[in-house]
Amino acid sequence: MPPSLRSRYILLVVLSTLTFLTSAWAEDWPSITPEELSMTSVPEQPGAAAIVLLREEVTNDPQNNRTVYMRIKVLTEPGRKYADVEIPYSRRNFTISDVSGRTIHRDGSIVPFTGKPFDKVIVRRRDRGKEQRYQVKSFTLPDVQVGSIVEYKYRLGYSDHSFYAPDWEVQTELFQKKATFKFIPYPGLLQLAHDRVGNGVAWTSYLPNGSQLREHEILHSSMTTRRTPNGYIDLEVTNMSPLVLEPYMPPPDAIRYRVNFYYLVGTKQEQFWKDEGKFWNKDVDGFLNHRNGVNDAVSQTVSSADTPEQKARKIYAYVTKLDNWSYQPKAEQEERALGIKADRGAEDVLRQHGGFHDDLNRLYAAMLRAAGVPAWMMWVPARDREFFQPEFLSTQQLAAEIVIARMNDKEVFLDPGTKFCPYGLMDWRYSGVKGIRQQEGKGTEIAQSGLPSYQQSMIQRLARVKMTSDGRAEGTVKIGYYGQEAMERRRDGGKTDAEGRKKLLEDEMKSWLPGDSDVKLTNAGNWDVTEGPLAAEFTISSPLAVGAGKRWMVPAHLFQVNEKPRFSATNRMNAIYFDYLSREIDEVHITMPAELEVESVPPNDDVRTEYAIYRTTQKQEPGNSIVTVRDLAIGGLAFSPQVYKDVKGFFDKVKAGDEQPVVAKAAAHAELK
Repeated sequence: MPPSLRSRYILLVVLSTLTFLTSAWAEDWPSITPEELSMTSVPEQPGAAAIVLLREEVTNDPQNNRTVYMRIKVLTEPGRKYADVEIPYSRRNFTISDVSGRTIHRDGSIVPFTGKPFDKVIVRRRDRGKEQRYQVKSFTLPDVQVGSIVEYKYRLGYSDHSFYAPDWEVQTELFQKKATFKFIPYPGLLQLAHDRVGNGVAWTSYLPNGSQLREHEILHSSMTTRRTPNGYIDLEVTNMSPLVLEPYMPPPDAIRYRVNFYYLVGTKQEQFWKDEGKFWNKDVDGFLNHRNGVNDAVSQTVSSADTPEQKARKIYAYVTKLDNWSYQPKAEQEERALGIKADRGAEDVLRQHGGFHDDLNRLYAAMLRAAGVPAWMMWVPARDREFFQPEFLSTQQLAAEIVIARMNDKEVFLDPGTKFCPYGLMDWRYSGVKGIRQQEGKGTEIAQSGLPSYQQSMIQRLARVKMTSDGRAEGTVKIGYYGQEAMERRRDGGKTDAEGRKKLLEDEMKSWLPGDSDVKLTNAGNWDVTEGPLAAEFTISSPLAVGAGKRWMVPAHLFQVNEKPRFSATNRMNAIYFDYLSREIDEVHITMPAELEVESVPPNDDVRTEYAIYRTTQKQEPGNSIVTVRDLAIGGLAFSPQVYKDVKGFFDKVKAGDEQPVVAKAAAHAELK
């Protein structure tokens, strides 16, 4: 056979083999047992809506892909939601291919998935209503009924020049009968950050007792290549309990059973963070020292007579007026990133009149130093997703940089790189967490960022309403959002137009009031500033009082009528965890109609713990009116499950106090008539 034909023949065989393997991946499914088809419940998880019968995940770094297979049994009507599959991923770094799926009914009949997956952005809300957005590949498996089994699998691919040591999410929201994980690491030497060489892998595991990873060696042959694996690591778990999702809990990814892999650089924990701190410190100082124009910008912003705090505030205001690229739509962020030099410095942020979050914070530190105010940077995780784990030897857990300034022998944590973040505050995700900070002089250390007080995240509401003879309340409401509360709403409002902002505030007001309330925003200003409260005014018409024979029950605390018990469960699995410390102050004035008079008002409340205060006053005023004042301050961030009953007891008292009504009856002159 001529050499050219032989080459074509070999190529044809290779292509045919690859086609066959791809086809086999798409069509080959593990067998299903009669017990799986007939299953209606599992004793390990009574009442479960669905369970995972089999789950397989294989990461093959030499081949730059990860394959995932899932088999789920639908046990009750709510479990049918698992027909909708959403796979989170980054389109910039990954591709998803070879998606296939099918539905198997109880009688064994099969309905294949014949559709096409599509990309979309989903929005999920946390306890306080904060949004998180995710890019997902989405598809829906066909004809899923109670008793059905749904199966799907896909391949996640990444660049030939990239390697992604996996994070195994061993525990999910579903009970798992069996789950297997396998990681085939790249066997050769890897060039890691800072020109270091990686050789081998390690991991940090958070697993239940009895679960253990296994290492396997592979003997090489004469066909060995530099991408032939030396071995692999695997894990098999059975009857894995689900992650219980509860209100006000730590981020699920921080507490679930999991394994985090990383490529080794040959150092122990203490030395690793010392080295990483050294590299990061050099990078930060290199950025800050590229400062052409920084002195001029400072001299135009502050005066020599300013105190250090005045300088810090003026420079803060200057930086927050620059363009914040992290706040722009994702596509614009990526375009910006492509046009920025990797070795950019503070001077580039000034020249471009903007930058991303960390760029702006670094510029702020450079300007503070130029103004004579000592300043350092700190690198922290985002605690809405994870906490810093020093035993996990990877800087991928660190998400953002904040600024530390020293004034009057006190350190202040600052974050002008977060859009609409006022002076003296940080995005709550970066507060109260451990990370790496620069030390005075040289070097770095592991330290903890500051935690703003409850006074810096406050909502104040003032209502003045008149009660009509049919029990409705009509009047005005004024609201002031302060600190963290103002920042969150300004950021949400910045993503929409004036009509969208109006809807955001009106919808929130309606969520506090009884159903069938009419709410109209009459004034809202200060959307586009960083400092000061976000104020809003409304007119409202709302159901208020409920007739009970000859009496009316009038809610004393208007804004809590829809509030559900914060903790309703008797027992608790997870720690209690609030996003940030906070305070609510409400004042409500209610004028009764002439034909009614106040018979009784609830007693005042004063409930205090080491971590919270709840106080109310209710009193009559001249003019057939009542005024109530409510003050709830939360000064604790995290609580172990062991003190759940105490924490629940406090909030139960809050709920009981909020529900006590004012009692009104027919006025004496009305009865005489």
